[in-house]
Amino acid sequence: MFAAAGVILLSLWGYKSYQNKRIAINIDRETAKTELQEGQLYLSQRDSIQDEIEWLASHEPEPQASEQVPTKLQELAATELARAGLTVKKSDILPDRSAESETVTHYKVAQVKFQITGEERNLYSWFDKMHSPNDFRVISEITMSPNREETSQIDCTVTFDQWYVPLDPNL
Repeated sequence: MFAAAGVILLSLWGYKSYQNKRIAINIDRETAKTELQEGQLYLSQRDSIQDEIEWLASHEPEPQASEQVPTKLQELAATELARAGLTVKKSDILPDRSAESETVTHYKVAQVKFQITGEERNLYSWFDKMHSPNDFRVISEITMSPNREETSQIDCTVTFDQWYVPLDPNL
């Protein structure tokens, strides 16, 4: 009788162990399926932006000093303004916003703001020359209004953003 009770208890213990092991295996299987699906999603996303990654690798600018980039951008814009026959009313280098951002990125942004006056055709020509995503430079803001004194002229406020790689502070 003790032997029969022992066999029954041993069978119940074995069955419970088998069930627990089967539950653990099922959980592991579902976890593996989820990880596989996530991996496939990441691969498909990577494939969809692979061209962009390759373009970025071939066009990425050389590291530059943070103090020089806004000045160079301002000089470039002023040179192109003179070529386009536009008049500068005011030019400002905007403060660096990257210190405000909580996310750390590989790039920093320099911003320059211009208030100018000129003919509409010349403004658009200047915009075309200055807006250059291949050079990591874009026009982020444009405000246009008619000039009150000269009807053939337009007053414009424009902000340029230049992304750049800062120099390594450890150098």
